[in-house]
Amino acid sequence: MFLLKNIKQLVKRTLCSLFLFWGLSLSVSAQVLNIEYVNKVQDTLKPLGKIILDLRNPETERLLAHQQYYSVLKRFLLKPGAEAFQLDSVINLAQLTPEDKAFYLYNWEFAHNDGTFSYYAFILQKNIKKSSYKLTELKDASISIKSPENTVLGPDKWFGAHYYKIIQVKYKRKIYYCLLGADWNDRITKKKLIEVMFFDKDGSIKFGAPIITYKKTTLNRLIFEYSSKVSMTLNYDEKRKLVIFDHLSPAEEELKGQYQFYTPDLSYDALKFRRGKWHYIENIDARNKK
Repeated sequence: MFLLKNIKQLVKRTLCSLFLFWGLSLSVSAQVLNIEYVNKVQDTLKPLGKIILDLRNPETERLLAHQQYYSVLKRFLLKPGAEAFQLDSVINLAQLTPEDKAFYLYNWEFAHNDGTFSYYAFILQKNIKKSSYKLTELKDASISIKSPENTVLGPDKWFGAHYYKIIQVKYKRKIYYCLLGADWNDRITKKKLIEVMFFDKDGSIKFGAPIITYKKTTLNRLIFEYSSKVSMTLNYDEKRKLVIFDHLSPAEEELKGQYQFYTPDLSYDALKFRRGKWHYIENIDARNKK
């Protein structure tokens, strides 16, 4: 009871600061962003982020904090020049951009009390002709996507994940952005994925391209599912230009296909980009070499 009372007081204080923040937001809406305003954004998002992350808080309180978090972040990203600032002190927000700075990705998740997760993301996409950025929201529809490894998706139907790495590759005149991501899924299994993002001819954002060859199969995205009790390595080796990942296998052969029993078996596989596709390489030496 004491904890709940404290949480409610913290939420009320945060909401009061939000009203003050929104007043400031209106006053600078037509101005170029400055560091004072960006600091106000961070000071508002930080306590909200802490409420969202703390699973000891009731889900209703965390959802209320999340609604405010979402609104403040969206207002900030709609302002011209937002891409020039990093919200470094907001701990639950991933902020990524590729080498060519064609877009800026802002990504976070919400943990539900039943052990499942919802994912959220905004993309600031560069418009070269207008020297401006367009804000696009990604909507997590993972639960309704059938055959996700063979489907092209868009912002309104996105396979939600928490991204932590962007690898930019090019073949001929086509640029692909390979996104490494995690999905904590539920209490039984976790997932990691290799997503392919690209821009269509009209500039629209697309997810999933048939450029991943994996065990003699061509996939739009590669998804690994494994036991929630273990961790899986999925990283990019800059020197060798390899996406390196743990090889997963079930504890017993008869458990094949039951992913809650899949764990790393101390061997590693990889993907290498050649001639427009990511090619599978089995059983590589993943040790760092001098």
